[in-house]
Amino acid sequence: MDGLRIVSLGGFSKVNGNMYLYHFLPEGKEENDKILIIDCGVSFPGDDIFGVDLIIPDISYLDGKKDKIAGIILTHGHEDHIGALSFILPELPERTPLYAPKLAGALIKDKLEENGIRVEINFFERGSNFSLGPFSITPVGVTHSMPDTFHFFIKTPVGNFYHGSDFKFDLTPPDGLAPELSKIAALGSLGVTTLLSDCLGAENEGVSPSESTLNQIFENEIRTSKGRVFVTAISSNIYRWQKAIESSRKFNRKISLVGFSIQKNIRISNELGYLGVKKEEFVDFKEAVKMTDKQITFLIAGSLGQTGSSLERVVLGKHKVKIREGDKVIFSSPDYIPGTGGAIYQLIDELILQGAEVVYNESGQSLHVSGHAYREEMKLLINLTSPRFLLPIGGERRHARQYANLAKAMGYRPEQILIPEAGAMPTFWSDGRVDLNFQYKARQVLIDGLGIGDVGKTVLRDRGILAKNGMVVIIIQTDSKNNNIVGQIEVVSRGFVYIKENKRLLDQLRKKAEEIYRKQSVPIFNLSHVRFRLQAETEEFIYQKTGREPMVLPVILKT
Repeated sequence: MDGLRIVSLGGFSKVNGNMYLYHFLPEGKEENDKILIIDCGVSFPGDDIFGVDLIIPDISYLDGKKDKIAGIILTHGHEDHIGALSFILPELPERTPLYAPKLAGALIKDKLEENGIRVEINFFERGSNFSLGPFSITPVGVTHSMPDTFHFFIKTPVGNFYHGSDFKFDLTPPDGLAPELSKIAALGSLGVTTLLSDCLGAENEGVSPSESTLNQIFENEIRTSKGRVFVTAISSNIYRWQKAIESSRKFNRKISLVGFSIQKNIRISNELGYLGVKKEEFVDFKEAVKMTDKQITFLIAGSLGQTGSSLERVVLGKHKVKIREGDKVIFSSPDYIPGTGGAIYQLIDELILQGAEVVYNESGQSLHVSGHAYREEMKLLINLTSPRFLLPIGGERRHARQYANLAKAMGYRPEQILIPEAGAMPTFWSDGRVDLNFQYKARQVLIDGLGIGDVGKTVLRDRGILAKNGMVVIIIQTDSKNNNIVGQIEVVSRGFVYIKENKRLLDQLRKKAEEIYRKQSVPIFNLSHVRFRLQAETEEFIYQKTGREPMVLPVILKT
């Protein structure tokens, strides 16, 4: 009996890190297995994952199976769907087929070439059809917060599957390309085994507002600005930049791009005809700072409060562009990015202190609409496809649960709604059965600088301790012949206490360390044991004196 297993390498019940495998399992013919990969995105670290830049999917499931990959297909160009390609493609066989929409493909090509990776990209558009091994794929045009977004209808020997990643049904989109509802209905009439559906907006009743509803709001905010205007949004939210550019043009403002990601995404989108901005409408930020306040709009990266982003550098005074009294800063913020709220509000507070007028969702004026379907749109997709099974994706556990409640109200039985527990991956069989017995526990692969996967739980725990309580280094120099202490023990505090104001405590700690060291056997045969005792007993001493638990690092030097 043939089977088809769906594996989420980023993890089910996750918003970001989208990477799904459709693994075809022909009966008794393991050598004929084939794997279709949909999307290859990054996740963004939360406040508790210190010093980590990105999180990428764990592809260890593919160990020993990489020759079975039929190809990779991409739904759209957001980072949580394409951002991991530059890390993962070098680990896959050369010439692995890669299919992408025009805009996503251009963004990918630019990113890969920056990293010295050259790959042939097969572009598809509305009306395309193609096959990869046993998978026959029909792209379906939908709307989202960027152009060129697609769903996939996938025919397999086991059944038909509809992969409904990030979407909304915006009937008045900025580019005029409405979602292909009649096509979805026609494909649904062929029979759908399982609908995988974006569930992020399942807590919201009704229909997600159209992007066109922002037109007047953007115009009003820019028209009423007494000074310069700064607009910040996710760098790949092309529709939002389009709104800011069109509104600025109406009030004779030039556009200055601040931030590499924005410069790249707007350049590529404009070259492909999505923005229609003339070259003379752009000015370099070095020239922009010399212009009068009402002549310029800055489009700036950093809407999530990212460390090192252009907006953060401007706020901290580390950029050539400075905040002036009377500037207006517009946050066209995303609907949900885990772990970013605190950083965003810190930026907003600092901007207000510097005299800027800040417009953000909670300030009474919403300059963001969701790129994700609400409950009525989800119901419409279910009705158009009439699937036997439902598998919510692209949201967290609570979103999946609300989606399940919605489906039950439509008459679906609990056994038809699949919400895999941690590690469970649904397998569909050609006799109509589905089981969740296969387990695959995906781990987090952390990107820290140039390191990939070399930061684990222990390192993160230590970083957490350092961030919360600081560190104390105890340096002891000893005679290599008799292991006696030479000179005075040195105590260094970093992030624990200010040395000049806590000399008495550090003197006590120095004496305690000496006492602990002298209690050990002489000559010392086991320096590891001595370091362990120093760490354990000084940590206890510090806790008794201060109620704090810094990391203690004993260093014993032989002279």
